[in-house]
Amino acid sequence: MLTRSEITEKLKDILLFADPNSAEVIKKADESSVLSTDLGFSSVSVLYMVIAIEEAFSIEFEGVTMSDFETLGDVITYIERKVNK
Repeated sequence: MLTRSEITEKLKDILLFADPNSAEVIKKADESSVLSTDLGFSSVSVLYMVIAIEEAFSIEFEGVTMSDFETLGDVITYIERKVNK
């Protein structure tokens, strides 16, 4: 079972790997950070992020759309529910 802070740290590592140019922004990000505006993710970068998250956490994003995830906290909550079933 993963804690919320463990998920957050692992997620930040994934984001840093995916976009090393945004290291400062990602390191300062918290659960209220908005994916599109605060973190600068486009729909394409979110797609890559989803693939990396699925592999890293051994989960599948099912029955969700982009609009279901506005903030980093939304993503963390979804991962938390899937990995701690």
